[in-house]
Amino acid sequence: MNLKAIETVTRLAKTDSVLAARYERNQLMLADLDASTLLFIDSVLAWFAGDTDLADQLLANLARDNTAALDLVLQEREARQALAGNWLAAAETLFQRAHARAGNGQDEAVSDRLFGYLLRLDTATLAEASRGARDPNWRQWLQMQVVYREGPEALADWITRPNAPPQHPAMPRHVERWVTSETVDHIALLLPLEGRLAGAGEAVLSGAIDQLYTLFPDPRSRPTLTTLNSTQPASVKDLYHQAVADGADLIIGPLIKEDVASLGQLAQRTVPVIALNQTDSLAGSSNRNWMSLSLAPEDEARQIADVAFGQACRHAIVVGMNNDRGARLLSSFTDRWTQHGGRIRGQLVVDNPADTNTEMGKLLGSGSSDQRIRAVERTFDLPVDARGRGRSDFECIFMLAPDAATARAWRPLLVFHMAGDVPVYATSAINDGVADTRNRDLNGVVFVETPAMLPPEMTDRLSRLRALGRDALTLAQHWQQTTETEQWVVRGQTGLLRRKQDGSVERELELATFDAARISPAALP
Repeated sequence: MNLKAIETVTRLAKTDSVLAARYERNQLMLADLDASTLLFIDSVLAWFAGDTDLADQLLANLARDNTAALDLVLQEREARQALAGNWLAAAETLFQRAHARAGNGQDEAVSDRLFGYLLRLDTATLAEASRGARDPNWRQWLQMQVVYREGPEALADWITRPNAPPQHPAMPRHVERWVTSETVDHIALLLPLEGRLAGAGEAVLSGAIDQLYTLFPDPRSRPTLTTLNSTQPASVKDLYHQAVADGADLIIGPLIKEDVASLGQLAQRTVPVIALNQTDSLAGSSNRNWMSLSLAPEDEARQIADVAFGQACRHAIVVGMNNDRGARLLSSFTDRWTQHGGRIRGQLVVDNPADTNTEMGKLLGSGSSDQRIRAVERTFDLPVDARGRGRSDFECIFMLAPDAATARAWRPLLVFHMAGDVPVYATSAINDGVADTRNRDLNGVVFVETPAMLPPEMTDRLSRLRALGRDALTLAQHWQQTTETEQWVVRGQTGLLRRKQDGSVERELELATFDAARISPAALP
């Protein structure tokens, strides 16, 4: 297999066009490139053209005809399955690849990635897969994931059983670290409990307390929880030092972005911090003892780009807002979309959400078509029984609406301008947590949402903040584990969570949609 040729064609498909990549493929064929490499390249081209069925079939043909290419086929298949959100299949493929490479040594990253795939599956799916597993080691991986969710004590007991832990690939080191970690005995929260943000601070506090009692029903083992009001005159740095002096093992907060930035610049942090808002990346050693968990929407914009590309959309229309938040969303989405090889066919940045009909028509192509029809009507003084036709050079729409009201205004315009059958993707901003019959206008829109906002939970506008408090408390119990890996380690109420190298926590949310004005899980094909 000519890996250099494959890399060249893949790069062209991502950064230039499928047409340019096909031209390069044909030039390579004239240069007598081997048949197996050409078959793999044809699969890559089909994938980037959006013909995922053909792409998968070509990979299967290659694996059947050339066993020496199996490792490369499995690597590519795993990546495609993961991008499509087919987590069980991706895990099975990775496990198969690990066994096919037996004797060549195992990268710790393989165990971490396999754990991350399985973490995304619900417990019922894991249990069913375990019952049907034929390979004992695969069954151990599935069982380990189930027991992991029962807590460190249950996992520690399971590990001591004969032949319980998986051996190939081995159980991730970060899981062992979690079991053997020292307990956090005293947690301090720095939250605004007065002023305009008191409601937000109280919601986070409520979530943290609920999770404390959920994780530690026995009061004898329950950590001490203290709260410091971050709206008092003392600086947030002084509050940090006060919490340390009071014996805190870990500090959650602050919540206000300016306070987070201030605490992030503290030269010495002897006690770990889980901040509850974003700040600029902390370089080098300054991110030691630092984690920032927030509800910032940039992760959501990147995730809907992943989801849509995995569902074979390659050419998109994007609608967003002309403000700071809109610019951050658009930038995050565009970076991820183009990284995959997606193309943006049209973009509308809106100043006034209530006045977008004309611009939406121009963007979607129906406006010019309607104008031609009206011109014919004026010329011949006769009504024309026809509607304008929209453009057909895109397969999906990204509706980066800032709130539910704007989304409910934009979605009917998409339908009116002939884009009603095109898949629409959005962030959690389109769901305000309040039952509203007007959400019928959002039926069919696929969006990402925090688990805390999904049925059967009763939700309101503060539900996400309560979930933030719950997850911060959970992460406190996984602190040492998160220092061992950048992979996903927590199934939280705000999403799947992982700590990146800069200390920021990335979230991966659930997929949802509106059906008859009600939220329901979104099932991908």
